Amino acid sequence: MSNMVVGAFFTRNVGLPATGLALADIDFYLTAQNKTTGADTVIWDGTQNPTEEIDNIGAYARIYALADLDTYVYYARATYTGAVVLDVDHVTGSAPCVDPWAFETRTLTSSALSTVAAVAGSVVTQPWATSWDFSITGLGNITARASLYFTVKRRTTDVDASSVVQIEETAGLLFINGTAATVAGNGTLTVDDAVAGDVTVTLAVAETNKLRPVDGLQYDFKMVTVAGLVQLLTLNRFNISDVVTGAIV
Repeated sequence: MSNMVVGAFFTRNVGLPATGLALADIDFYLTAQNKTTGADTVIWDGTQNPTEEIDNIGAYARIYALADLDTYVYYARATYTGAVVLDVDHVTGSAPCVDPWAFETRTLTSSALSTVAAVAGSVVTQPWATSWDFSITGLGNITARASLYFTVKRRTTDVDASSVVQIEETAGLLFINGTAATVAGNGTLTVDDAVAGDVTVTLAVAETNKLRPVDGLQYDFKMVTVAGLVQLLTLNRFNISDVVTGAIV
Protein backbone atom coordinates (compact mmCIF):
# COMPACT_ATOMS: atom_id res chain seq x y z
CA MET A 1 0.00 0.00 0.00
CA SER A 2 1.14 3.54 -0.60
CA ASN A 3 0.00 7.12 -0.22
CA MET A 4 -1.74 8.72 -3.18
CA VAL A 5 -2.48 12.44 -3.26
CA VAL A 6 -5.86 13.24 -4.79
CA GLY A 7 -6.07 16.87 -5.85
CA ALA A 8 -8.62 19.16 -7.46
CA PHE A 9 -7.85 22.47 -9.13
CA PHE A 10 -10.56 25.13 -9.44
CA THR A 11 -10.45 28.41 -11.35
CA ARG A 12 -12.60 31.53 -11.50
CA ASN A 13 -12.82 34.62 -13.74
CA VAL A 14 -11.72 32.60 -16.80
CA GLY A 15 -8.63 30.82 -15.56
CA LEU A 16 -7.53 32.57 -12.36
CA PRO A 17 -6.82 30.19 -9.44
CA ALA A 18 -9.80 29.94 -7.09
CA THR A 19 -7.99 30.34 -3.78
CA GLY A 20 -9.59 30.48 -0.34
CA LEU A 21 -12.49 28.10 -0.96
CA ALA A 22 -13.92 26.48 2.16
CA LEU A 23 -12.73 22.88 2.40
CA ALA A 24 -16.17 21.81 3.61
CA ASP A 25 -17.65 23.06 0.31
CA ILE A 26 -15.58 20.61 -1.77
CA ASP A 27 -16.74 16.98 -1.94
CA PHE A 28 -14.29 14.27 -3.02
CA TYR A 29 -15.28 11.04 -4.79
CA LEU A 30 -12.81 8.21 -5.40
CA THR A 31 -13.41 4.84 -7.09
CA ALA A 32 -10.92 2.01 -7.59
CA GLN A 33 -11.25 -0.18 -10.69
CA ASN A 34 -9.54 -3.58 -10.67
CA LYS A 35 -7.17 -3.79 -13.66
CA THR A 36 -7.90 -7.51 -14.12
CA THR A 37 -11.61 -7.91 -13.42
CA GLY A 38 -12.88 -4.39 -14.10
CA ALA A 39 -14.80 -4.43 -10.83
CA ASP A 40 -15.37 -1.02 -9.23
CA THR A 41 -14.98 -0.28 -5.53
CA VAL A 42 -16.16 3.03 -4.08
CA ILE A 43 -13.51 4.48 -1.77
CA TRP A 44 -14.89 7.98 -1.14
CA ASP A 45 -18.57 8.71 -1.65
CA GLY A 46 -18.62 12.50 -1.55
CA THR A 47 -18.80 12.84 2.20
CA GLN A 48 -15.02 13.36 2.27
CA ASN A 49 -13.45 16.79 1.91
CA PRO A 50 -9.93 17.95 1.08
CA THR A 51 -7.70 18.31 4.11
CA GLU A 52 -5.61 21.18 2.80
CA GLU A 53 -5.38 23.95 0.26
CA ILE A 54 -2.14 24.34 -1.67
CA ASP A 55 -1.28 28.03 -1.43
CA ASN A 56 -1.47 30.36 -4.46
CA ILE A 57 -2.71 27.88 -7.10
CA GLY A 58 -6.31 27.06 -6.20
CA ALA A 59 -5.55 23.38 -5.56
CA TYR A 60 -7.15 21.29 -2.81
CA ALA A 61 -5.80 17.91 -1.71
CA ARG A 62 -6.49 14.83 0.38
CA ILE A 63 -4.27 11.75 0.86
CA TYR A 64 -5.56 8.23 0.29
CA ALA A 65 -3.19 6.06 2.33
CA LEU A 66 -4.25 2.61 1.10
CA ALA A 67 -3.59 2.94 -2.63
CA ASP A 68 -2.63 -0.27 -4.45
CA LEU A 69 -1.39 1.02 -7.78
CA ASP A 70 -0.39 -2.41 -9.05
CA THR A 71 -3.93 -3.73 -8.75
CA TYR A 72 -6.21 -0.74 -9.33
CA VAL A 73 -6.75 2.29 -11.52
CA TYR A 74 -8.18 5.13 -9.43
CA TYR A 75 -10.81 7.57 -10.71
CA ALA A 76 -11.54 10.76 -8.82
CA ARG A 77 -14.07 13.55 -8.93
CA ALA A 78 -14.38 16.74 -6.93
CA THR A 79 -17.51 18.87 -6.70
CA TYR A 80 -17.69 22.43 -5.39
CA THR A 81 -20.96 23.19 -3.57
CA GLY A 82 -20.25 26.68 -2.21
CA ALA A 83 -21.48 30.11 -3.24
CA VAL A 84 -18.37 31.35 -5.10
CA VAL A 85 -18.88 31.47 -8.87
CA LEU A 86 -16.24 29.24 -10.49
CA ASP A 87 -15.36 28.49 -14.10
CA VAL A 88 -16.18 24.81 -13.47
CA ASP A 89 -17.81 23.28 -10.39
CA HIS A 90 -16.91 19.65 -11.18
CA VAL A 91 -13.46 18.24 -12.02
CA THR A 92 -12.50 14.65 -12.74
CA GLY A 93 -9.31 12.67 -13.20
CA SER A 94 -7.70 9.25 -13.11
CA ALA A 95 -4.53 7.93 -11.53
CA PRO A 96 -3.09 4.64 -12.78
CA CYS A 97 0.08 5.68 -10.97
CA VAL A 98 0.87 8.34 -8.37
CA ASP A 99 -0.48 11.50 -9.98
CA PRO A 100 -0.14 14.56 -7.75
CA TRP A 101 -2.75 16.73 -9.40
CA ALA A 102 -5.61 16.50 -11.82
CA PHE A 103 -5.81 19.98 -13.31
CA GLU A 104 -8.88 19.26 -15.41
CA THR A 105 -9.66 22.93 -16.15
CA ARG A 106 -6.59 23.18 -18.39
CA THR A 107 -7.07 23.04 -22.17
CA LEU A 108 -4.38 21.60 -24.42
CA THR A 109 -4.21 21.84 -28.19
CA SER A 110 -1.78 20.73 -30.89
CA SER A 111 -0.69 22.61 -33.99
CA ALA A 112 -2.00 21.27 -37.30
CA LEU A 113 1.60 21.38 -38.56
CA SER A 114 2.85 19.01 -35.88
CA THR A 115 2.15 15.42 -34.99
CA VAL A 116 -1.17 15.47 -33.16
CA ALA A 117 -0.78 15.07 -29.40
CA ALA A 118 -2.91 12.66 -27.44
CA VAL A 119 -4.56 14.70 -24.69
CA ALA A 120 -6.60 13.58 -21.70
CA GLY A 121 -7.61 16.43 -19.41
CA SER A 122 -4.29 18.10 -18.64
CA VAL A 123 -2.11 15.06 -19.29
CA VAL A 124 0.22 15.75 -22.23
CA THR A 125 1.40 12.95 -24.51
CA GLN A 126 3.93 13.66 -27.25
CA PRO A 127 5.62 11.12 -29.55
CA TRP A 128 9.39 10.83 -29.44
CA ALA A 129 11.48 11.56 -32.54
CA THR A 130 8.91 14.06 -33.84
CA SER A 131 8.54 17.83 -33.83
CA TRP A 132 6.60 18.93 -30.74
CA ASP A 133 4.22 21.87 -31.01
CA PHE A 134 1.43 22.09 -28.46
CA SER A 135 -0.43 24.80 -26.57
CA ILE A 136 -1.87 25.07 -23.10
CA THR A 137 -4.39 27.74 -22.16
CA GLY A 138 -5.75 29.25 -18.99
CA LEU A 139 -2.65 29.33 -16.79
CA GLY A 140 -3.87 32.60 -15.32
CA ASN A 141 -2.51 36.13 -15.58
CA ILE A 142 1.27 36.03 -16.19
CA THR A 143 1.84 39.65 -17.15
CA ALA A 144 3.99 40.19 -14.03
CA ARG A 145 6.53 37.55 -15.07
CA ALA A 146 10.25 38.14 -15.23
CA SER A 147 10.85 34.55 -16.34
CA LEU A 148 8.66 31.61 -17.30
CA TYR A 149 9.68 27.93 -17.31
CA PHE A 150 8.31 24.73 -18.80
CA THR A 151 9.93 21.65 -17.26
CA VAL A 152 9.50 17.88 -17.65
CA LYS A 153 11.15 15.56 -15.11
CA ARG A 154 11.15 11.90 -14.18
CA ARG A 155 10.69 12.84 -10.53
CA THR A 156 9.61 16.19 -9.16
CA THR A 157 12.57 16.11 -6.74
CA ASP A 158 15.16 15.89 -9.54
CA VAL A 159 17.42 18.92 -9.95
CA ASP A 160 16.82 21.09 -13.00
CA ALA A 161 20.04 19.90 -14.62
CA SER A 162 18.53 16.39 -14.71
CA SER A 163 15.39 17.55 -16.51
CA VAL A 164 14.06 15.54 -19.42
CA VAL A 165 13.17 18.92 -20.95
CA GLN A 166 13.47 22.44 -19.61
CA ILE A 167 12.68 25.55 -21.62
CA GLU A 168 12.65 29.17 -20.47
CA GLU A 169 10.75 31.85 -22.36
CA THR A 170 13.71 34.10 -23.19
CA ALA A 171 16.65 31.69 -22.79
CA GLY A 172 15.13 28.90 -24.89
CA LEU A 173 16.06 25.25 -24.39
CA LEU A 174 18.16 24.84 -21.24
CA PHE A 175 18.32 21.06 -20.67
CA ILE A 176 17.46 17.98 -22.69
CA ASN A 177 17.58 14.42 -21.35
CA GLY A 178 19.66 15.43 -18.33
CA THR A 179 22.25 17.34 -20.38
CA ALA A 180 22.79 21.05 -20.96
CA ALA A 181 21.33 22.00 -24.34
CA THR A 182 23.74 23.07 -27.08
CA VAL A 183 21.18 24.81 -29.33
CA ALA A 184 18.90 27.04 -27.27
CA GLY A 185 16.70 27.82 -30.25
CA ASN A 186 15.63 24.20 -30.61
CA GLY A 187 13.11 24.73 -27.83
CA THR A 188 10.70 27.64 -27.46
CA LEU A 189 8.11 28.74 -24.92
CA THR A 190 5.93 31.44 -26.45
CA VAL A 191 3.29 33.45 -24.60
CA ASP A 192 0.25 33.82 -26.84
CA ASP A 193 -1.95 35.69 -24.33
CA ALA A 194 -0.35 36.92 -21.10
CA VAL A 195 -3.61 37.90 -19.41
CA ALA A 196 -5.28 34.54 -19.97
CA GLY A 197 -2.06 32.59 -19.59
CA ASP A 198 -2.06 30.93 -23.03
CA VAL A 199 1.32 29.53 -24.12
CA THR A 200 2.80 27.35 -26.86
CA VAL A 201 5.72 24.94 -26.49
CA THR A 202 7.86 23.69 -29.36
CA LEU A 203 10.79 21.28 -29.39
CA ALA A 204 12.77 20.35 -32.49
CA VAL A 205 13.02 16.74 -33.65
CA ALA A 206 16.80 16.95 -33.21
CA GLU A 207 16.12 17.17 -29.47
CA THR A 208 13.15 14.81 -29.11
CA ASN A 209 15.20 12.18 -30.93
CA LYS A 210 17.45 12.14 -27.85
CA LEU A 211 14.52 10.97 -25.71
CA ARG A 212 12.79 7.60 -25.49
CA PRO A 213 9.17 6.50 -24.91
CA VAL A 214 8.21 6.65 -21.24
CA ASP A 215 5.01 7.18 -19.23
CA GLY A 216 4.51 8.87 -15.89
CA LEU A 217 6.82 11.86 -16.20
CA GLN A 218 5.78 15.12 -14.52
CA TYR A 219 5.61 18.58 -16.08
CA ASP A 220 4.92 22.03 -14.75
CA PHE A 221 4.86 25.68 -15.73
CA LYS A 222 6.50 27.98 -13.21
CA MET A 223 6.79 31.76 -13.13
CA VAL A 224 9.12 34.15 -11.33
CA THR A 225 7.60 37.62 -11.11
CA VAL A 226 9.38 40.94 -11.40
CA ALA A 227 8.87 41.31 -7.63
CA GLY A 228 10.69 38.02 -7.04
CA LEU A 229 7.66 35.83 -6.27
CA VAL A 230 7.92 32.22 -7.44
CA GLN A 231 4.57 30.80 -8.56
CA LEU A 232 3.57 27.33 -9.73
CA LEU A 233 1.01 27.70 -12.51
CA THR A 234 0.13 24.07 -13.20
CA LEU A 235 1.53 20.57 -12.69
CA ASN A 236 0.49 17.26 -14.22
CA ARG A 237 1.60 14.10 -15.99
CA PHE A 238 3.63 13.99 -19.22
CA ASN A 239 4.03 10.92 -21.42
CA ILE A 240 6.39 10.31 -24.34
CA SER A 241 4.73 7.80 -26.65
CA ASP A 242 6.31 5.31 -29.05
CA VAL A 243 6.44 5.66 -32.83
CA VAL A 244 6.89 3.17 -35.67
CA THR A 245 9.12 5.22 -37.98
CA GLY A 246 12.09 6.61 -36.08
CA ALA A 247 14.55 7.29 -38.89
CA ILE A 248 13.17 10.60 -40.17
CA VAL A 249 15.16 13.57 -38.85
